[in-house]
Amino acid sequence: MTTHTSQGQTLGKIIVDLVMPPGPLEVASAYVPLSRVKTLDDILIIRPFVFATLQVKPSTAQIEELKRLDRIAQDTRKRFQFTV
Repeated sequence: MTTHTSQGQTLGKIIVDLVMPPGPLEVASAYVPLSRVKTLDDILIIRPFVFATLQVKPSTAQIEELKRLDRIAQDTRKRFQFTV
């Protein structure tokens, strides 16, 4: 199963390869597969990987998108007077 296929799913147990292909790393490359299970005991990493894979910073475009989504959420709370 690919990272993109697994998005949005909760899985019982996973076996994951964190050795990334050449090219720029994306936050989702490591986050998505690792976040599909509820506990660390449900993850098996099949081979050693570069620790920097887990330290990928979001791109400028991703940061801007998160800011945009935050503005929408704030506006929605104001317009509909949600109390969160």
